[in-house]
Amino acid sequence: MPFAYALTFFCDAMLYYGAMGCLGLLKACRAGLFWVPVLLLAGCWLSGRLAARPGWLRWLPMAVIAPALLLAGNGPGRAVSVPMLVYLPLYVRYNRRAPDYDYAADRFRHSLIAAGAALLLAALFRASSWQKGLPYLFAYFTLNMALLRLLRHDDRVARSRRFRLLNLGGVALVCAAGFGLSQPGIVAAVRAGWQWFLNNVVLNLVALLLLAVQWILYAGAWLLHLILGSGREGLSDPLPMDQAPEQLPVMARAADSVRRLPPALRIAVLAVGAALLAAAVFAVLRALARRVARVKSVSGSDHRESLDDAESPSRPRAPRLLGDPGDGVRRQYRRALALARARGGRVAPNMNTLQILEANGETVDPAAMAELREIYLPVRYGGHAATRQDVTCARDAVKRC
Repeated sequence: MPFAYALTFFCDAMLYYGAMGCLGLLKACRAGLFWVPVLLLAGCWLSGRLAARPGWLRWLPMAVIAPALLLAGNGPGRAVSVPMLVYLPLYVRYNRRAPDYDYAADRFRHSLIAAGAALLLAALFRASSWQKGLPYLFAYFTLNMALLRLLRHDDRVARSRRFRLLNLGGVALVCAAGFGLSQPGIVAAVRAGWQWFLNNVVLNLVALLLLAVQWILYAGAWLLHLILGSGREGLSDPLPMDQAPEQLPVMARAADSVRRLPPALRIAVLAVGAALLAAAVFAVLRALARRVARVKSVSGSDHRESLDDAESPSRPRAPRLLGDPGDGVRRQYRRALALARARGGRVAPNMNTLQILEANGETVDPAAMAELREIYLPVRYGGHAATRQDVTCARDAVKRC
């Protein structure tokens, strides 16, 4: 997918410019600096489309480097853009296809360390123009989510018009929301709404909770007074209600705040507070339940087939007549991987089945490998119960490879 291939480079460029902006290094750069990574994105996309063709055609789009250097505007913009201008040909040289989902997810998790370090340094040194890096970081996070969604589906789904429109609409809505929240008028309106909600809902809800705590303490004191009696030394009568404001100023303010509420609003605040409390408890319980289920479901069978795994056999073994048919199908698939690597093919742990098939089209028979893949995928990931016939078909496909 040329678009996913170029989008990976563009996400790296957004992270770089975002980090430079948070450190204050984009202060003297012009506003048109954003078009530099956009032009490099176009060149990377064209190079991805030409990657399957032999020869030097895939290097033709590198001509966008010179116009990108001109678009940088002034000297500081060109100086900041030099690393990305050097990174583009290196990316094209060492990457001929888009990464798979697992590799992109790991790359995104590791890049969060760089983004966090840039924000931490911006907070420590208090760069005067650190806000210039926020739009790039915003685009970085948004486009990474779109890239992961794109890589999660196969080519047939990713190339459909509906999928592309949904992803484009989602990215556009998120970017529009980010642009709106950067406008002073909208920020002022959001701040005013939040202040009203804080003063009229949150504080009143806290006051009601404090009042409930006060009544619970009074009830406990009354029970102790009733059980132990009033003649015991060291135990006085419960605190009268009319003396609560002088003895408990926090409770007094809570009670006064509640008394000022109209009855209808008081009921509404109580209902909102009860709903929020119930939702919070339900969310915590559901998160704990999912975490426990995820921990209990971890097993060795969830690992991807790989020839580099220590548990995988170093060489293909003879098929067994007895045993689980699912293990037999996976064993035949590992035999095909070992055969492809023995013939000089490319089989890496971070490659999925489709990438292995595309990378070894000249090493093994593509039709036989595709047939083996159609048998392997439902057994490995679709929950299909393999049969002896599936093992036989997989063995025949491996022989034709």
